Amino acid sequence: MLDFHTPTLEDKDWIEKLVKNSGQIGCDVSFATTYLWREKYDIRVCNHDGVLYKAYFGKNGVSGYTFPIGDKPPKVMLDEIIKDAKERKVKPLIGMLNKTNAEILFHIYPDMFEFTEERDSADYIYSRENLANLAGKKFHAKRNHISKFKRNNENFEYKSIDEENKEDAFFVAHKWHMQNDSDKSELSAIREAVDNFSELDLLGGILYVNSRPVAMTIGSKINDYVLDVNFEKAVEVDGAYAVINNEFAKANAGFLQFNREEDLGLEGLRKSKLSYNPDKILMKYTAIAK
Repeated sequence: MLDFHTPTLEDKDWIEKLVKNSGQIGCDVSFATTYLWREKYDIRVCNHDGVLYKAYFGKNGVSGYTFPIGDKPPKVMLDEIIKDAKERKVKPLIGMLNKTNAEILFHIYPDMFEFTEERDSADYIYSRENLANLAGKKFHAKRNHISKFKRNNENFEYKSIDEENKEDAFFVAHKWHMQNDSDKSELSAIREAVDNFSELDLLGGILYVNSRPVAMTIGSKINDYVLDVNFEKAVEVDGAYAVINNEFAKANAGFLQFNREEDLGLEGLRKSKLSYNPDKILMKYTAIAK
């Protein structure tokens, strides 16, 4: 049976190395995402023979696995999941599969699983350059929105998050959550992100108007080229979301792509994410044993 444990900061280095080498860019593979949401979803990890196994636990034990990450043949790694599920007397369920991994799983076990497309969990992948420059007709409305913000708020400033101002980021997040009937587990995750900002190697920005924080964003590296935007909140000022998005992209020119995560099936959020013209919608799939 695989020896799963709740992830700690000590797991960061080995997990990030495996993720980087895998080439995967889904938001769920980033260590920061795994760590910050470990309590909400009871996420646990295991390093078995140099392979990352991740599972979601429920009241009755393992409720699902993710595709293992390592340099061993896929069948060898997947066989460990099948074996673990059998020993735990649960049906194997493998979620958060990208298309490539779903095809690999089907090829290895053509008759074992039923596959379901999870559109609400699909990640939105954007060119960082597009988000920073907003060039061309397709971004005309975004440029106008930002111009209006700047006309109405001449005394604004964008600052990268550091140890001195990181509490301003939490101030925005807390205020947003107090104004919205939302899942407070996200606020707890943001609190941990702020508390462990340096330890998790996070990147972020805060937008100020008249020296008052009105928007924040926090992201984490998936690899050297892709940044996951974990959190983004804005309060009070119209256009703040568009500006914090744009400024954060301009401030992180070392990345080629931004993963702005899923829309959760929320109509307004989906419309907003599509309005930024994603380069790719990274579809996710769930495989459940028949």
